[in-house]
This record gives sequence, structure tokens and C-alpha cells, in this order.
Amino acid sequence: MKVSSIIAALLAASSAVDAKACTVQSSNGQSDDSQAIAKALVECAEDSVITFSEGIDYNVFNPVNASNLSNVTINMQGNLHLSQNITHMQSIVNASANTNATALYWFDLKGEGVNWVGSTNVTNGWIECYGQAWWDTNPPNGTGAAARPHLMHYNTSNAVMKNMKIHNTIAWGVVVNGENITITDTFIDVFTNSSGFPFNTDGFNVKGNNITILDSTIFNGDDAIAVQSGSYNILFKGGTIGYASHGLSIGSLGQDQSKFAAVENITFADVTVIDAVYAARFKSWIGGQGLTRNITWKNIRTFNVSFPIFVTQSYFNQGSAQTQIESGSTTVRPNNSSVIMENFNWVNFTGTINSYMPGDGSCVTDPCWYDAGLPNLKHNEAIIVECNTNTSCSNFSFENIQLSPQNRLEPSGICLNATADLNPQLGLEVDENGYCVNATYVPVSA
Repeated sequence: MKVSSIIAALLAASSAVDAKACTVQSSNGQSDDSQAIAKALVECAEDSVITFSEGIDYNVFNPVNASNLSNVTINMQGNLHLSQNITHMQSIVNASANTNATALYWFDLKGEGVNWVGSTNVTNGWIECYGQAWWDTNPPNGTGAAARPHLMHYNTSNAVMKNMKIHNTIAWGVVVNGENITITDTFIDVFTNSSGFPFNTDGFNVKGNNITILDSTIFNGDDAIAVQSGSYNILFKGGTIGYASHGLSIGSLGQDQSKFAAVENITFADVTVIDAVYAARFKSWIGGQGLTRNITWKNIRTFNVSFPIFVTQSYFNQGSAQTQIESGSTTVRPNNSSVIMENFNWVNFTGTINSYMPGDGSCVTDPCWYDAGLPNLKHNEAIIVECNTNTSCSNFSFENIQLSPQNRLEPSGICLNATADLNPQLGLEVDENGYCVNATYVPVSA
């Protein structure tokens, strides 16, 4: 069955004739509408359509939590506005005693068949987060203001999210958990108008099975999508990502050394990446444990991307404990295990490498966190593969990689511990210094 048919079937099921209808009442910008939203989610928690009226503004000054939804469509024709009172929001986060691993979400939606259907009108259906003021309070050399909430936890199954629009998230965006979820036509617009950098403004953090994200535009200051441990059969296809994006990412994995990280059957395809730090990225921690296999990035177009293809098994986070996805020691980690990588494919990469002003505004260390541990960068590297040991990466394959440095140097690559014996289809020779020889396939003119 085609994706469009699946979406139609799911939405039809929740919009049946006998579905209950609730229209959320608005104060027309005069006060907090959080209680009215919570009331509608209780009264229409099952077999219902909940409508936010077209062109109407709703103030969401307090978190909204709905944990018992079933076969509900949220018809977002209006616009949601988060509080602009930073102290108020921080007090709520601090009172919740949550960490990043058990984050406070401003919208926490949970249940079977929770559908989010946004307006097709470009001026309606937005979540306005007012993140700029938060980014401007970031302390010198800091990595984000304290006590930042996540925007949304979308925890469901057999569901559709369509035409979601988000502007200037405070930090993390949409965390997706569950199975059989299709997300289409998302627009996430995160862009700073000052020196305040939008740290940790991930688009989607994904953990689940059979999750598809299609034809989305994500401009932000961190991963456009980060696939987490416990994810299987994930597809991110179509659309454009960029600004200060950290790309189409797996991980980070293996921070909590007591847990076995597992990710399998992930595909990123047909994506344009503009002005980003990374395009295709894998990140796991030294000392972690687990297995990641059957991962493919294909048909990726880049413009002005600092590190188009990047693998590291020695990841570290420059932030405080607040910015860690899992618990676990961040120092003195034993270099005796890795999250094993098997069957990785990079196919049909075209475009340019950022040679002149690589990186982004998230650099608060010297050397920059994205340069640390890498030898003699010339910023003409099309491929960087940094395996932790000579047995932790196997069956890697590069095919038709045509990436051109802006400085017009010969494109190169770094391949650390990617051994020929375990990677017979690597397609790259490696010299004695760990550099890939003939790393980039250069097209020959007719």
C-alpha cells in the first residue's frame, strides 16, 4: 500500500461519522489557554476530532499532558504560542525534577492512533516557541540556557503527523516514540537573528519501529533527525535540511555503558543539505556497547557542508549533564568496547564541501568540538571515518561519492581503523597515516 493510501486510511478511521467533535476555546490572546486545551483532550480523549479554529491564537503558558488518547485527530488550524516568560518556564522545568533523559515536554501526547493534522495554509497551524530570547541568555562559552523544556513528546502507534509547523524551538523539538507512524510535510524553522546560538534544537529524535518521515524542511541548530537506540525500520526521505544542521544522524549511542544500544534497518534518502555542519553522521561513545547495522544514506545533495560524511566512535558532548541524552560517565571511559557498526552504505553523494568557513556558532572550545581528535584537517575531506578499533567497523561501502571542496583542492578523506579485511567493498585505499587514497569518485568528462 502506498504511503498516501496509508495516511488516508488512518485519518479516515479517526474522522468517522460517529467521531466526537471538540473545538478548543480561545481567550483570543488575553490569557492562558492551557486549561481549555487540557479540557478538550480529556473530553475528547477517544474516537474524536479536536479542532483548533482556523486563524485563532492560543496561549499555551503551561505544559499540556494527555496520556490516555485513543483514535484522536488533532486538527491544528490555529496557532499555538508558548510563554515568553523565561523565568516562569524555568520554574516549571525545575519543579518537575526532570533531566534530559526524563525530560519535561511542553506537549506530551500519548496513546494509540494520535493524529496531528496541521493547516495547509502557510500562516496557520504554527507552534511559536519564542526561542530567540532563550538563546540570547546563553552564558559566555555556554551550551544553552538552564532548565530548557523539550517541545513535544509524540508517543503513539498507527498514527499520522501531517503539516506540522514549528518556529524557533527553545531547544529539543519533537521526540517520536512508537510504531507504525508516518510524518509528512513538516516545516521546522529555527534561525537566530543575533550571536545567540540555538543549541540543541534537534528536529526529530526518534525511537521506535516502522517510523517514516517524508518531504520535510528542517532548518535548525542540531540534528535534523537523530535516531536513538531501540530504533528499527526507520525511513527519512525527501525534503531539505540546513542552516546549522548536524544532519541525518544515528546516535549518539552507548553513553550509558550498562545498556546495549541497538539500531537496525535505517534509510536516509533523497535529501538536500544546505549550509550544515554534517550531512550523513554516525556518533557513538568510546566504552559503549551495542550493535548498529544495515544503515544507508543515498541520493544526498550537499551545498556548503563542512563534513558531508562523518563517522565517529569516539563521540563526546561538549555540554553539561543537562544536554546528555542518557546517563553515564562522560569521563574516564574505558577504551575497550564500542557500539559495533555493520553493513553501512553511502551511495550517490553530490555537491560541495565548506572549505572557507567550516563549522557553526556552536564552537565553544579550542579546538572546536567538531575538529577535536582529527588529524591535519584541510576541510577538503569528503569522508571521515573514525572507528574506535580495527574490529568495530565492518562491511562499509562507498559508491559514487562526488563531493567538491570549495577551495578546489583534491577531495580527500580520513579512514581510521577501517580495515580492508573487514571492509572488502570499502572502495577506498588507506595510506599509512590513516588517510583515504582516492577517497572521492571524480567524474570523468566525456
